[in-house]
Amino acid sequence: MKKRVVFLMATGALFLFLSPPPAPAGETVYRFDPVTQSSRALVFANLWSGYKSYRANCKSCHQRGNDQGASFLTEDSRTMRGWNNVFFKKSVRCAKNGSWDGLSQEELRNINDYLYSKAYDTWNPNNARSCG
Repeated sequence: MKKRVVFLMATGALFLFLSPPPAPAGETVYRFDPVTQSSRALVFANLWSGYKSYRANCKSCHQRGNDQGASFLTEDSRTMRGWNNVFFKKSVRCAKNGSWDGLSQEELRNINDYLYSKAYDTWNPNNARSCG
């Protein structure tokens, strides 16, 4: 029994030792928004709102096997710069055919914030935010 307790204590200590340090509390990430030519804080409220709008508006068409002819789309389908270009240039089919007309500018910015935060190139192994 003593060996088992010692083993569990040693395993727990090793786990704590090898765990990455938590990100500093209050750390805010910013992104440059080319549409508004300003810097936007990626705060939870905007990201959550963008996630809900993305699921309700974008994923209704951009899913596997859809009958609208829209390509399959995930959050990491593009890089951070690629998502900014989508919302800045508005050259994608959704923007041109009027699918975005029902969304306010704030909703579009929140969707862009969410997709930017989950983009293909957001993972950085040298950054504490990416570790967990």
